[in-house]
Amino acid sequence: MLPGTWRVVFSSSGDLAPERAAVRGSGLRSRLWTEAAWRPLRIAIDSIAAVVLPSDCRICNRALVQLSRIPVCTECLNSLTPADVTACSVCGEALGFRSSGSETLCGVCRRAHPRFDFALSFGSYDGALRRLVHLLKYEQFRPAANVLGAKLAEVLRRSEFAADRPALVIPVPLHPSKRRQRGFNQSELIARRAVQNLGGSRFELHPGNLRRGRATLSQTGLTSHQRRENVRGAFIVTAPARVKDRNVVIIDDVYTTGTTLNECARVLRAAGARQIAVATVARVYRAVAEIVLHEVSNQERHAAALVEAAAG
Repeated sequence: MLPGTWRVVFSSSGDLAPERAAVRGSGLRSRLWTEAAWRPLRIAIDSIAAVVLPSDCRICNRALVQLSRIPVCTECLNSLTPADVTACSVCGEALGFRSSGSETLCGVCRRAHPRFDFALSFGSYDGALRRLVHLLKYEQFRPAANVLGAKLAEVLRRSEFAADRPALVIPVPLHPSKRRQRGFNQSELIARRAVQNLGGSRFELHPGNLRRGRATLSQTGLTSHQRRENVRGAFIVTAPARVKDRNVVIIDDVYTTGTTLNECARVLRAAGARQIAVATVARVYRAVAEIVLHEVSNQERHAAALVEAAAG
């Protein structure tokens, strides 16, 4: 910690609420009301404190020794490295073996090719990368999108996609109700930063070209067929003429099962997209996909409960 300065702890919302808030009742509803009522103030204070005062690193818990817009130390940011795995040349799933062949496919892609041409990811959804995604999505530290977008830009820069003609960059949209609840679309923030970092005219951001027409259920516990049916028809291409004969990059924060991304690719392909790539910051491999879905479902339910409690 810097000498002679205050030390801010990026707290949970309950830490900022006065003790008298507890008199409104006990149990889950009281706690949710308190969190929801004080959440806007917590976000504002955390955002100001993040650029003014040191804190603890949210990943390694060591005290920060320099000012930062996000509560993550330089060492943890430097630990964000690309995944070193032999991956399926289409979906990016880890194969678990080394191959000398020019093209390697996982069993799923051998049976049925996805609607997109190939998927790119910066790293595995674990460790510091996972925590950084959580800081953005569930703790509203929007500057985390700058780091994640920069990492995604590295992936796109190394790829040969859109080498012959510019590509449209389309983030996976949130349903309007989910966007109001969260306050932003994390995929759009990441995509915007990635395009800014890339510069030039090779990638063009078009966030409005894809719209989520209806809300979908949690994918947790669903079979692969049920997951496909859950998202089928959920996305709408708003400007098909703009997509026709264009290369498209679909951007999301995390590739979990690929079902949502595949549905986005399906409707974009139907609108005439020429070649479609999927690019995500992080990749969840199939062995742990169901566990991650369950975790995300719990976090989304908690966020929804906060909004409901705040509404009265």
